[in-house]
Amino acid sequence: MRLIRRNQRILTASAALLAVAAGCSAPVADGGANGSQAPDITVFAAASLTDVIGAMNEAYDGGGRLRINLGSSAQLAGQLLSGAPADVVITADLESLDAVRDEGLISAEQVVAGNTTVLALAPGNPGQVASLADLASPQIQSAVCAASVPCGRAAARVLETAGVALDGESREDSVRSVLTKVATGQADAGLVYQTDALSAANQGVTYLEVSDPDPNQYPAALTAEGAEHAAAVRFYEWLAGEDAARIFADAGFRPPGQ
Repeated sequence: MRLIRRNQRILTASAALLAVAAGCSAPVADGGANGSQAPDITVFAAASLTDVIGAMNEAYDGGGRLRINLGSSAQLAGQLLSGAPADVVITADLESLDAVRDEGLISAEQVVAGNTTVLALAPGNPGQVASLADLASPQIQSAVCAASVPCGRAAARVLETAGVALDGESREDSVRSVLTKVATGQADAGLVYQTDALSAANQGVTYLEVSDPDPNQYPAALTAEGAEHAAAVRFYEWLAGEDAARIFADAGFRPPGQ
């Protein structure tokens, strides 16, 4: 019955498939039809991994070409549930994969990195934000992620820990959208991951550390579909190795569990 339901999802998910077709497509068999073409490995990655996954695409030499689909973790999970093809998916927290796990779409899973939340400040700090408590002021334009995505859950966690209630904040669908608002001065400050704040340092973005009692853990999941392709399995295993760990660390990510 699971197979029948999955086939029905695939037949009714043409819109979702068209949306990601330009960035990712179903992987071909190892070696291609004539044994000479490198196989495709379709990777769904959270928006906060934009820089990391690009570096991995350059560094990975385990066989196979990475076809990358970036989006919020909630969007990626929704695409998988709609039948979009993927071999490996990396989300910004464990909770994002709950529904995907429940549907039996994951063959294996491992945490590959950690990330903490910080308060990013617009270039020059025009709002003169000195602490998280300043976000409670109606004079401060702030931005955070929507509650349905990992960075929104992280923001809620941090704000609750600090006992701070926002006033008139902008709610965005991904951490990169929050970062863009801060970097362009549309927001005085925003709660983003430390890695995102670091990536925008050359745009004048600075950040304040805040108390994050439970930093996000990034799971990499090998899908049931990906488990059938040797190239995808190799990439999934590579994500737990030293080369991938170095790329994560260079971008400011923490080791798994931290």
